[in-house]
Amino acid sequence: MKTLVLALLIPVAICAACSKKDEPVATSAPVTATPDASATGNPPVAANPPATAPAATPAPATSPPIGHVSLISAAGSAVKGELTVNNEGDAVYIRGEITGLTPGKEHGFHVHEFGKCDLPDFKSAGAHFNPTKAPHNEHLGDLPNATADENGRATINALAKGPNLVDKDGAPSAILGKALIVHALPDDYKTQPSGGSGERIACGVISK
Repeated sequence: MKTLVLALLIPVAICAACSKKDEPVATSAPVTATPDASATGNPPVAANPPATAPAATPAPATSPPIGHVSLISAAGSAVKGELTVNNEGDAVYIRGEITGLTPGKEHGFHVHEFGKCDLPDFKSAGAHFNPTKAPHNEHLGDLPNATADENGRATINALAKGPNLVDKDGAPSAILGKALIVHALPDDYKTQPSGGSGERIACGVISK
């Protein structure tokens, strides 16, 4: 009887061992080591780096000044200055410094139609440069007011779109040879024909 039982159990044990051998064995995915930033000397890299910010628009290149202005004082005035004038693209830039102004005040500043700075009052420079016959505040010679600091000094960085130093396209827009005038009062940009800017206290001819 014992022999019969053993004979039956042996095949069962063999089948159980075979079934265990055939079971799939789970395998772990390989782990990739992340380099230590301190070991490599490089900072860790983000999985999704942020998009690169757009580059800033470069400032326009500054062309060499080809115009120069030396302002002289009217009778009874101490205003003077040195300025440069140059074309940059479709605009004229006027840069420099004016001294002897009323401290803390604004002063009218314009291109005038004639390049004549005859003392004592510079009336020889004529009216504002205005070849298009436009109303005031649309003259090609209209410029921002010059604003003096507490020492009566104004830094000029004026932009004028429309005029050119030299006539490029047949239009009478050239300001080379015209006069720059500084006035005693601010331009209000509305009073016709010249903005109510008062007496002419300094004058200079735009020249090469």
